[in-house]
Amino acid sequence: MIRHKRRRSAALTRGRQTAGFSRRLIDITGQKFGRWTVIAPEPKRYWRGRAACWRCRCDCGTQGVVRGDSLLRSHSTSCGCAQRENLRKRATKHGLSESRVYSIWKNMLQRCLNPNSKAYSWYGARRITVCQDWLIFKNFFEDMGHPPDDLTLERKNNDLGYSPNNCKWATRAEQLANRRAPKRRKHRRADLSDIRAYAAALARAVSSGRTAA
Repeated sequence: MIRHKRRRSAALTRGRQTAGFSRRLIDITGQKFGRWTVIAPEPKRYWRGRAACWRCRCDCGTQGVVRGDSLLRSHSTSCGCAQRENLRKRATKHGLSESRVYSIWKNMLQRCLNPNSKAYSWYGARRITVCQDWLIFKNFFEDMGHPPDDLTLERKNNDLGYSPNNCKWATRAEQLANRRAPKRRKHRRADLSDIRAYAAALARAVSSGRTAA
């Protein structure tokens, strides 16, 4: 039993030393780990194994408390701003986030997928959908290109969703001729299934790494 306790104690000691948890605190104040700069030790915050925590400042100006082993092992390199910047770069690499075609694409997604959109009752509530490929702006742009002046996105069949086979750039006169007969329609409140569908669509677009923010 004594020998077993000694082995266990030795194993724990080796683990602490490997992770930089030695009883004697090694001062890393002023050192830089990724975007974190260590300001001072945080004596009141310890985790299992008595891992020291440090108050750090990120390059973006955000301060936070980070475990010492997370810094040493590069598990934490920023407050999260680096990941957000990378996501933003991937999302806007097409360079068209301020263009008219991008605005048309965003509005299409909103009225079909967002239950809080004012136009949702005329689109999403009628089960007017956006095809899977067009949830990604790059695919939409490759299929449709830039809209000619004074033309807008039009569905050839008003009862079908948005897809390459059912959409074209049309004049206002063509859209008026293709418009459904006016009918009073009450705005339907979004239910849980609508909200879940909207969240799932956004998650699929973000996970692709190509959807604009």
